[in-house]
Amino acid sequence: MAVVREVGAEGGAPPATVVLVEVGPRVPDVVAVLGRLTGRGAEHCRFLTGRVPVAVLRDVPEEDAEAAVAALRAAGATAEAGGPAGATAEAGGPVRVSDLDRALVQGRERPLPPEVERLLRDVGAPPRLAAHLRLVHDVACELVEWIRQYSPDLVVDREAVLFGAATHDIGKALHVAELSGPGSAHERAGRALLLARGVAPRLARFAATHGSWTDGAVTMEDLLVSVADKVWKGKRVTELEDLVVDRLAGATGDERWEVFLALDGFLGEVAADADRRLAFHTAFPVVRGAGSPAALGREPGRT
Repeated sequence: MAVVREVGAEGGAPPATVVLVEVGPRVPDVVAVLGRLTGRGAEHCRFLTGRVPVAVLRDVPEEDAEAAVAALRAAGATAEAGGPAGATAEAGGPVRVSDLDRALVQGRERPLPPEVERLLRDVGAPPRLAAHLRLVHDVACELVEWIRQYSPDLVVDREAVLFGAATHDIGKALHVAELSGPGSAHERAGRALLLARGVAPRLARFAATHGSWTDGAVTMEDLLVSVADKVWKGKRVTELEDLVVDRLAGATGDERWEVFLALDGFLGEVAADADRRLAFHTAFPVVRGAGSPAALGREPGRT
């Protein structure tokens, strides 16, 4: 679809602006559509999805604007022609990409859920935190898919695992020193931060549970988030992995040693890419990204 032809000065409908209002769950599809509409690369289009509401086309013919809106809606997004005046950027103009933006869009890892990206921007997350959460989330995606294939009858709350992996260290936006040093203050703080922003307790809990797996109330979902948080950097924790083996053996009826070998082989393959992940992780600074200072200073539970 041609969206860049000039609007004639003679008569006709006035030029229109296309605004991406909400990205929706199918982020890669929306990014692909934005690439076709704007002629820009995937990184730029991923940047736009993190800035909603955002003007993605300006001064285009009305018929092209309507076609662009239809294409974005078909990809699962919410879009409109001539939308809110508060759109924050335009697709054709220069874009300043911050370290936080790069952490959220560069690399081969899967994108974080849009609501998590917005939360990280809102709290002014350090770029390294965003990179870390993407890495753990990506490994969690691989892990839950392996579990699904290995034990199809085992019920695992995939949404909870992936959201938990994407937000487990969110409290480090408040306790930045714990990004590069020891400390557990981020755990309770992260859970409180998520609850204060309306996240359901079943999803917010991972911020507080990812560092401990000995409690009798720990679920398979908790264990998977904890494993992903270790193995992304090549760290293997026998006690933790044994708990996953026990759950899988109980669900499948397989001999425990068989389950151990299968899980060990899979995690070994994941850990083999640890050096690349660590290089990506350390490429980003431990400083706050662009965000709302007021959001960072807000007490948990207050709006």
